Amino acid sequence: MGKLDLLSGNKAIAYGAKLSRVQVVSAYPITPQTPIVEYIAEFIANGELDAEYIYPEGEHSAIAAALAATIGGARGFTATCAQGLGYAFEVVAQAPAYRAPLVMAVANRTLGWYWSVASDYSDSMPTRDLGWIQFYAESCQEALDGVIQMYRITEDERVLLPGMVCLDGFHLSHSSEPVDIPDQDEVDEYLPPRKIYKHTTDPTESESYVYPSLPVSLHTTYRKIFENAMQRTKDVIREVTREFSERFERDTHGLVEEYNTDGAELLLITMGSMSTAAKRAVDRLRGEGVKVGLVRMRFFRPFPSEEILRIVEKNGVKAIGVVNRAISHGTSMDPLGAEVAATLYELKNRPNIINFIAGMGGGDVSIRDFESMVNKLTNTLNKENVRETMYVEHPIKIENPSVKFSDAIYCPGSQLCAGCGATLAMRHILKILGKNSVLVFPPNCVSASLAMHFPSSWMGVPYVLANYAAAAAYARGLRRAYKYRGKKVYVTVIAGDGCTADIGLQSLSSAAESNEPIIWINYDNEAYMNTGIQRSGTTPLNAWTTTTPAGVKWHGKKEEPKDVVSIMIAHRVPYIATASPSFLRDFESKMKKAMKVVEKGEGLAYIHIQSPCPTGWRFSESKTVEIGRLATLTGVWPLLEVDHGTFKLNLKPRKLKPVAEYIKLQGRFRHLNDEDIAMIQEFINKRWEKLLELDGKIMW
Repeated sequence: MGKLDLLSGNKAIAYGAKLSRVQVVSAYPITPQTPIVEYIAEFIANGELDAEYIYPEGEHSAIAAALAATIGGARGFTATCAQGLGYAFEVVAQAPAYRAPLVMAVANRTLGWYWSVASDYSDSMPTRDLGWIQFYAESCQEALDGVIQMYRITEDERVLLPGMVCLDGFHLSHSSEPVDIPDQDEVDEYLPPRKIYKHTTDPTESESYVYPSLPVSLHTTYRKIFENAMQRTKDVIREVTREFSERFERDTHGLVEEYNTDGAELLLITMGSMSTAAKRAVDRLRGEGVKVGLVRMRFFRPFPSEEILRIVEKNGVKAIGVVNRAISHGTSMDPLGAEVAATLYELKNRPNIINFIAGMGGGDVSIRDFESMVNKLTNTLNKENVRETMYVEHPIKIENPSVKFSDAIYCPGSQLCAGCGATLAMRHILKILGKNSVLVFPPNCVSASLAMHFPSSWMGVPYVLANYAAAAAYARGLRRAYKYRGKKVYVTVIAGDGCTADIGLQSLSSAAESNEPIIWINYDNEAYMNTGIQRSGTTPLNAWTTTTPAGVKWHGKKEEPKDVVSIMIAHRVPYIATASPSFLRDFESKMKKAMKVVEKGEGLAYIHIQSPCPTGWRFSESKTVEIGRLATLTGVWPLLEVDHGTFKLNLKPRKLKPVAEYIKLQGRFRHLNDEDIAMIQEFINKRWEKLLELDGKIMW
């Protein structure tokens, strides 16, 4: 017997992965998916799951690593959404060719467009034709069950295709429901251990491997082979989900769920969590005598055309309303609506169809909305050949800000956390840059706080929201446009440590190597704070984060932080500096030097600011400046600059303070013992000696 617990959709997915005994996990933080891999990290850290955990620099590599692990014979797992899924599109497209049974959770979120962290299917729908199985959960229970079922489906030798388990971001990922967590023994009986196939890439066990290319003449043939595999998957899904339903005593089988379809002349077709509200609307309308039913798409790929035709023909359905959180621009339909319309084409007496586009960007779709849709379907009953698209809109009145700061560079009320080091840094960055500036923001805490102020801004300069991996490229494009047009505008990237040291490093490296005259400011809070305190490349050794928890097996982050300053020195950019909001005169002086460098067109100027984070570092918000000062006075965060190749220490205490004074003020280090702190002190001392040797030296 399992146990009943209150789980969010994300935690349910993590339990599904744990119960499936995944062996290699690779993922990169992105809202609203991130808690999935945080929970899995906790399972591994506490010895509850025996698995490898990979920390890649971005989603492209995250999904590639999980795919490669699956190719190599392990049960791989990954999770992503939105921009992350888009960034990894190349890998996603390649995965089916390897016949790799990888399972990926997608916490659906708006992809691109106007940015939103809430749910629609603009991220997973563009992948629908690549050869992945797609399952869409309605509830947290289905999220857990769906992971276990998906491994059983994908690993079946009749299938051997990758699969997505999709759950609506926030509507489901962060909502909690009672979930029955099966016993591990029960799951082990249902889901056998991962097999090694003939094509598994392992020279010690398998006889062959998947050859990575084909002659042109075979491409069409192999597409047919893959489509046949996808069509076979339908029977596998029916078998596997029926067995699950019988074994675990819950009705979660089939490619679709039928709800009150008997005798229905009107039919709603939905996907995901909105289906619950649709069911309540159906219940209410049935009580009023309206003959309406619901078909919920559990699987979108392979598409359950047989089930839809059977239901329509059996009940003599006269009008269908397809409701979905997606649109295929240029067709005036959403992908689900287009599929349903194509499926109905073979019928002689085709039902009327209205495609309702609803809930885009995470908008709520209410019971009342569904009742209104059914009323619109009712109005078509005396008509023929109706095929329309309607948008379910909830317009709001947008008013201009009541107060305007026309001359201000920085306005109060940023909605960043109390005590945030970045708030103090931004105030002085804007003060020095002035009005003749454009800022480029990849996703980070500061850009997120700007999004909360629509339609106003707490900054007095324009800014561009850049894709995570391409922030430097955005800055280069802007800089070249202003150069071509003869404009003097300071282009400055405000990036966090995740963008600088991890996902955006190759773009930054290219800009540095090309001597692009832009300013790059890395405000380093030493973790992915915007998505909830996950480990980054600059997270200190042994620090606790949500993806490097301290537990029975883990002791915080195992690796030393990436030395980005040395990386920039290797690029020989004209100006490199570290700074701290606790030493403002030094900080402002370095900002002015950076501006002179780019004004002269000499190349890229890089400033690396330590940004103490009360939320992530676990200290009182009143101690931000004190923590910053201690970081410098203990040698943890030395203030230095490399000006046109000359190395200089800007602050040289006669004697460094003990590093324990800095560490013991922060909860992220509370699991460290005296021996751990002594090792860190030794590392700081050795590095400080090297810095003293470099002081005054010419680096190139």
